[in-house]
Amino acid sequence: MSEDHFTLLIAEDDPVSRKILETTLTKAGYEVVSVENGRKAFELFKERFFPIVLTDWVMPEMDGLELCRAIRESRPSGYVFIVLLTARDSKESIITGLEAGADDYLTKPFNHAELIARLNTGKRILKLERSLRKA
Repeated sequence: MSEDHFTLLIAEDDPVSRKILETTLTKAGYEVVSVENGRKAFELFKERFFPIVLTDWVMPEMDGLELCRAIRESRPSGYVFIVLLTARDSKESIITGLEAGADDYLTKPFNHAELIARLNTGKRILKLERSLRKA
């Protein structure tokens, strides 16, 4: 895997939103894998490491908060940058999401350029983490 390669896992139950995210992020140069709920995302995550996870909050079977906690508790081989993407915009919701293990929080409807900028920030953090692990 190249130093700049970051495969992104999307967990989003709405098929239209999922397709928009897939298209936007593929055009931005990401390899994207998407599933429709947190349970499927975590099952896939246990089989294959994803350095970036973009998850909706409200989903059937396992919501985004549960997914954040499950990923953090699984102690993966490298750092995982998690973005919670949700319609919940209260300060309490933002705090709850970040405390559940999300690194960033973006409310719907979201601006595509802002999402890409936030993911690029995540990539910088992941590159730093990788370089520190090698040192």
